[in-house]
Amino acid sequence: MPTADSLKIFSSRPDLKILDRLASMQMVSLVLVTLTAGTVLCAWLIPALAKLLPHGWSLMKINTALCLLLGAGSLALSRNRQTSRHLMLGRVFAGAIVVISGSVLLEHLTGWTSGIDTLLAADPTSSMSGRMALQTSVFFILLGTTLLFVRARKSQISNMVDMLTVAMVVLTLVILAGYCFGAARFFGESADTRTSPHTLACMALLVFVKVGRRAESGHFSVLLGIGIGSRIARTVMPFALLLPFLMVSGSAYTTRQGWLSAPYAAALSASVISIALFGLVILMAGRINELECDLRDMSLTDELTGVLNRRGFNLLGEQAVLQARRDRSPLTVLFFDLDGLKQVNDSFGHEAGSCFLVDVATLLRNTFRGSDIVARIGGDEFAVVMHDDLAKARIAMSRMDESTVAMNRNGGRCYPISYSVGEASRDLAEDESFDQLVARADSMMYAEKHSKRWHARHRTTVREIRV
Repeated sequence: MPTADSLKIFSSRPDLKILDRLASMQMVSLVLVTLTAGTVLCAWLIPALAKLLPHGWSLMKINTALCLLLGAGSLALSRNRQTSRHLMLGRVFAGAIVVISGSVLLEHLTGWTSGIDTLLAADPTSSMSGRMALQTSVFFILLGTTLLFVRARKSQISNMVDMLTVAMVVLTLVILAGYCFGAARFFGESADTRTSPHTLACMALLVFVKVGRRAESGHFSVLLGIGIGSRIARTVMPFALLLPFLMVSGSAYTTRQGWLSAPYAAALSASVISIALFGLVILMAGRINELECDLRDMSLTDELTGVLNRRGFNLLGEQAVLQARRDRSPLTVLFFDLDGLKQVNDSFGHEAGSCFLVDVATLLRNTFRGSDIVARIGGDEFAVVMHDDLAKARIAMSRMDESTVAMNRNGGRCYPISYSVGEASRDLAEDESFDQLVARADSMMYAEKHSKRWHARHRTTVREIRV
């Protein structure tokens, strides 16, 4: 049924304004990563350029810079409305990230040297020439794996990608905590083989973009919803992630653990508290959205017919127009007016009139899809918003006309089911508002009703002349 389905997904439906703002922030993040990693990569390949960079730039190894560039490229190529060729190229970049970082991880675990670390440039100043830190290699394996399935919609694969994304968030927080609390082993093995601050900044930017992408379809979608819970989540999230670090940093010198020194205990505690609060906020937002759905169900549904009322129709209809405008997709509004409802009420009573309304609502629910918006917007007026063009809307109307004829033939009713309908389809070249679409459909409906009345009077006059 369109009302129940629409209202259940309403609160978790992405806020289009937040999506547009997020897309701009993601683009800026990818540009910053590209500039940082590209500059370091050029410095490795062109020694003369290295002299212009600040001290410590070489802590970002050449393979690290390459993986950052590949990750930024893959994320840029996996945006919405990209071609299959772009998506495939993005997966190639992701596969390259997994190969490079996987070989480094194998070197850390086995001591075997593949030679890939110094393939593009030598690194004579490091005890492990060209080798990125263990934490960095693990991060890139997680990033590359998630990018291979960046557009996953199946539940199991999507859940796996969300779990790996959470692991990326945790790992980034752990490295950040290591820097904050002096836990050097959390961000590297030695002074010249560690996750550098500028590498960490690029990692955080990629995590931000990756979480934003998953928020468009995965479990993180609660962060972008238009419901009350989603708004609370967006407000609380920065505090949930940063507050534990502030708390632990203040108590780091007084906290003592028997099995860990104070810096390590503080860093680990901050990471655990942050991710725990992160999960708590997600659960709270989801629960609040469920409660909001119940409230919307009561306030936006017509009690008699079970379809949306006028308020619900306007709310979801305006959102549908915004979505169609953003995606440049067709949208059609159908406006129905029942023929003879007043006569049915006068002749057979209001109970028969109520049955008439329920019958039409049933026809509408059975004709249109669950994603379409069906509403009773007046005493004898119904309306439908379809995410299709006018041709497909007329096909649906033909099905409804056939169902109406069949229902009238079955008998058992003291009234015939009849209606007039007007239609208005959104012009992709014009910026027409939802109210204007409804007004156009309403006008078309009245034109059809007037035509019916004229033909009825004309047939009556012909009969009288013949007699």
